[in-house]
Amino acid sequence: MRGLLSSILGLALIVTITQVGIAKEASDFTLEDIDGELFSLEDYLGEGPILLNFWATWCTPCKHELPHLQELHERYGEEGFILVTISEDSPKSQSKIKPYVKSKRYTFTVLLDPNNEVLGLFQGSSLPYQVLIDEDGNIVETHQGYNPGDEKVLEGKIRELLNLETSGE
Repeated sequence: MRGLLSSILGLALIVTITQVGIAKEASDFTLEDIDGELFSLEDYLGEGPILLNFWATWCTPCKHELPHLQELHERYGEEGFILVTISEDSPKSQSKIKPYVKSKRYTFTVLLDPNNEVLGLFQGSSLPYQVLIDEDGNIVETHQGYNPGDEKVLEGKIRELLNLETSGE
């Protein structure tokens, strides 16, 4: 009995490991941006890698991460990289989003997800949360949280998806 149980557990582990490596297609969604314009993910698929970054004005790690994302947006936007940030602020705190973004001079797209529906669609549970999507619309990675240096790892993945040399251009 013990041998059978070990075999079943081992097989379950192999199946789990195999499924982790399978790319999942990103689900389409439509949200309003901070200017009231509609944004649909499907309109941007095929143009280049897309990073969805879920954040909120009350999230301290998010505020530390956003300037680094702005740099990546400026550095790789012309190469085809698309940065889309999605605010998870509640309806009560939404009035703070646009002034915050403008005060920091962020130029990336900022969408509003006040009911956390898109965050849930991409299986996020806490902020900040990132979903990196390749040009074919497949989720290649998700990342939760922010620690200094995470942006360097992210930059390497963006460069790889853009087919840029990793040692520099």
